[in-house]
Amino acid sequence: MESETLHWEHPNIKGPELLQFLRTEIPQALGGVVPVTSTVLTLGLYAKGIPETDWMELAEKISQVHPSRVLIINPITGSPQDTVTRVDAEISATVTYRRPEEPPTLFSECVQMNLSGGLANHWIDVVQSLIKSDLPAYLLWLSAPPLSGFRWDLLSTGFTHLVIDSEQTGLGPWKSAILAGKPLGMAVDDLYWQRLGLWRAHWASMADYPQGLRIITNPQKIVVQWPGAMSSGWRLLLGWLIDRMNWSVSDVEPNYLSVVNNCGQPIPVEIHEASEPSFVFVRDACVLSSQSIHKQLQSRIVRGTEELYTMTDPCDQADPVADIVKLLNRGHDQLFDLALSSLIMNDRE
Repeated sequence: MESETLHWEHPNIKGPELLQFLRTEIPQALGGVVPVTSTVLTLGLYAKGIPETDWMELAEKISQVHPSRVLIINPITGSPQDTVTRVDAEISATVTYRRPEEPPTLFSECVQMNLSGGLANHWIDVVQSLIKSDLPAYLLWLSAPPLSGFRWDLLSTGFTHLVIDSEQTGLGPWKSAILAGKPLGMAVDDLYWQRLGLWRAHWASMADYPQGLRIITNPQKIVVQWPGAMSSGWRLLLGWLIDRMNWSVSDVEPNYLSVVNNCGQPIPVEIHEASEPSFVFVRDACVLSSQSIHKQLQSRIVRGTEELYTMTDPCDQADPVADIVKLLNRGHDQLFDLALSSLIMNDRE
């Protein structure tokens, strides 16, 4: 099977012209043949203020694995020339050929839009017409969260999923967006939650060891150490534990939480800032410690000076393309909703 990627550049065009170009340019490049479309979703990448990134290359890597229409949304503000309302667009399309007697297949499309002037603030109007109807539509918001008053009601008429990365921004700035988007039917997912899947799977494996199960499910104390800039990580993991164990939160302070287990017994949770993430569960004379260090996640169970059990898992290297493709393949994770609801109404971040 052969394939080729076609490219077009359209400086200073009007928004409605974009959809027309997508409908006509590909058949024209194929000698008038209308290709079969294999696109299964729309993926928006909101990239305002993120410089020096080859978004087209990133989008093409994603679409090579997952057939999609990728919309790169880059509002430009801040300089006098940006006051002119215009769209500078770059379009690419990957077409595959199977047999000579069969029409070619439009495998994926990518549209990069640099929006200036009034369109920098009203880009939703341009993007909505490009979202494929009756298919899932994900918006990966790579920039800082929008200010309060953002029109999530308009955005939700096109995009069905909002994807954030709380490792970069924290959860706090996204609370209003999450609370606003959910009633409108937008599912919310977090790339950081996906990366933390290693911790959840690791603890599940530790629970196969009887002493590990006893400590994790019924600790008398939890001590968390986590880098301050990535503090949403421990909040998500703790929220997941609270939900899975049927615990509840009774008190929240800046560096301390009081959790109550399903028997009504308190579990104090201490929070400390550190360079490397770790969780420590204490039960009687036994301590289970889990620490991410040297590209590994390691857990140890000790009683006094005696080491009872140890387990190590390799940490995957961060890969933006792999992160996004995994999320697209999996779809919305209901466990994220449950973990988030366990702390979003209690957490003061």
